[in-house]
Amino acid sequence: MVNGFKKRKIASEKPLGEFLKSVRVGKELSICDSEAACKVKAKYLEDLEAGNWQSLPSFAYTRGFVLAYAKCLGLDRKEIEKKFEHEYGFINFQAGKNLSYQKALSEKKVLITPKVAAYTTFSVFLIAMFAYIAFQVAGFAGAPVLQLMNPSNNSIVESDSVNVRGLAENGDYLTINNEAVPVTTDGHFSTNLKLQRGLNVIKVQASNRAEKETSQVITIEYKPRTALIDSNLNQ
Repeated sequence: MVNGFKKRKIASEKPLGEFLKSVRVGKELSICDSEAACKVKAKYLEDLEAGNWQSLPSFAYTRGFVLAYAKCLGLDRKEIEKKFEHEYGFINFQAGKNLSYQKALSEKKVLITPKVAAYTTFSVFLIAMFAYIAFQVAGFAGAPVLQLMNPSNNSIVESDSVNVRGLAENGDYLTINNEAVPVTTDGHFSTNLKLQRGLNVIKVQASNRAEKETSQVITIEYKPRTALIDSNLNQ
């Protein structure tokens, strides 16, 4: 007789935790009652009953909890110990197998054979070729991008000539007031333009082989210095 209960043989094939819980419930004991009687924390007893072996401390501690719980419930400690060792060992064996399998996956390396290397190189070449073709087609089909850097629109100059310069991207031909102007390989252009006294209109037009055009029109006023002085005196 232990704690007022007779020891009895285990006749159930239930998992150990489930069996311990059924005995406790049959004796109308709560987890708190068992904690007080066994001197084992309720959390550990709940893990035992749920079969959460991985949440429990080391084997030695867990074995002590199981035997203490068996004693409190009036069960045969030798049979409980035998069932515990079998069940605990199986769980840890399965965990070890899973860890070994995960380690094998993480250490698995990709074998690069000459055939794989050749396919990879050919694939990279194809991707690069198609990307280049797409870039060229986009540049050919799109209109040129024209950027006029000098002179500024609506500006007034005292000299009878002005330097017209800028950038024409994706443009094969460039004209300024219908006169052809050379364009460098990187798209820059520059030329000096003769001005007439008074207001001058400058039209810059870029085009490509797809017959796409972009143009900009600016006005610039040529006022000799003497004209500027006269204008100031009149004011």
